[in-house]
Amino acid sequence: MAKKVPAAENQTLRQFGTELARLRSLSETSQRTVSGRAQISPQLVGAIERGERYPSLEFSQKADELLNGGGLLESLWRKMQNDAYPHFIGELVDVEPLTRMFRVYEPQLVPGLLQTEDFARAALTGGNPREPHNAVERLVIGRMERQRIWESSAPPHMVAVLDEVVLTRPTGGTSIMSAQISRMLNLMDQRLLKVLVIPTERDGHPGLTGPFTLLSLKDGRDLAYVEEALAGRMVHDREGIRTLSLQFGDLQEVALSPAESQRLLMKLKEGFDGTQLA
Repeated sequence: MAKKVPAAENQTLRQFGTELARLRSLSETSQRTVSGRAQISPQLVGAIERGERYPSLEFSQKADELLNGGGLLESLWRKMQNDAYPHFIGELVDVEPLTRMFRVYEPQLVPGLLQTEDFARAALTGGNPREPHNAVERLVIGRMERQRIWESSAPPHMVAVLDEVVLTRPTGGTSIMSAQISRMLNLMDQRLLKVLVIPTERDGHPGLTGPFTLLSLKDGRDLAYVEEALAGRMVHDREGIRTLSLQFGDLQEVALSPAESQRLLMKLKEGFDGTQLA
């Protein structure tokens, strides 16, 4: 879904670059020193200062520490986050770190919380053909930041029901798809993820109405997020959540078993690697 970057966000991006350059000048610190601490190229530091590239949260925190920014750069980064997402996305992002279990149905793409950076970039570039490079990069960074939930001391679990085309469409090319499937297999090996694949030949299955996510929060609440043509919306009412829960159960019934799905993922990865035996 295309999303225009708000003017307020562009202003904050420029302000971030200005403040980074100011702090660096005050501390007499070179771009190369900043790049070394943040483990990025000096050219990228320069692009961030010019407002041409989006910083990551990690970069903002490390630059703050190095340049004695007192949290200024991290504060500006968080302001960009608030400016970037419309309300319905912002609410989802807020509750993701509070979630202990995700149940996701996706008929088109690998779910965002599972995407590799290269897959996300390919998918967001294809889905936002009229957006400039900077806007797409901003979305990629935001998606990667959301995935920090997998690194927490108590990471969530996810059950993902995927239509087979999600895994067979070569989004970004064969090497990107191979790496994407490897990431999913790794999360499955860690028992953080269970994938159930609905084969293409399944006719008229109950997921044809579109993607959705059920979120079971750590405090016992259940919520849902439904994607629609022009936006998405959070579902809070019990009846709506119950309906989607029943639908998710129906989708699990028409999907392959976890073991069969895992074998299919491994076979597809071999195919993308060009090593599949005849």
